[in-house]
Amino acid sequence: MTKEEIRTICADRILFVDHLSRKLQEHRSQTFTYRQDVKGIPAAVLFPFYFKEGQPYLLFTKRTDLVEHHKGQISLPGGRKDEQDPNLLQTALRETEEEIGLNPQDIRILGQTDRFLTNTSYFITPFVGLIPYPYEFTLSTSEIEYLIEVPFLHLLDDNNFEIKRYSKDGINWVLHYYYFNHEVIWGVTGFLLSNLLSIVFDFDRNVCCE
Repeated sequence: MTKEEIRTICADRILFVDHLSRKLQEHRSQTFTYRQDVKGIPAAVLFPFYFKEGQPYLLFTKRTDLVEHHKGQISLPGGRKDEQDPNLLQTALRETEEEIGLNPQDIRILGQTDRFLTNTSYFITPFVGLIPYPYEFTLSTSEIEYLIEVPFLHLLDDNNFEIKRYSKDGINWVLHYYYFNHEVIWGVTGFLLSNLLSIVFDFDRNVCCE
């Protein structure tokens, strides 16, 4: 898609939501894994979209130093599947409510993107949802330090995106970095974001390892 086509879609709330819904429904989910012998711990996250000042935004969380994995990193709300969760969508909704106080009934699910095996052995399934704005969030102080509101068009700009390569335990990782003010979105969240952009706007960023 051209930049002008993308801007036109992002400028209209109904057009944007319809476009995301259609592209996600048409997409056949894939699995990105670097090792076939690792089953992975099931987990799910949510891409929370909302409209503010006439344009789409994505909500991210800044993790505290108290969490077990990815301390201090920017992430999407979500976490590992519990035994009582009937499916991964419910995992994403439950974890989102626990972390930021977003009621599942206030989330309109548009679809899901691709599954990804992390180097910490979590198999993450991301869901895309539309949430109301403004909203009175309640943060879990043990997990979330603060929220980050990022204009979606900012993430689409190549000037705010960078790829770095990193080798660990014989795996050549392709790390995706997104820059917003003084914040850096990278690691698992960076790749999941690149995957979303590749699905809904035909970006060529679906590379996690070589």
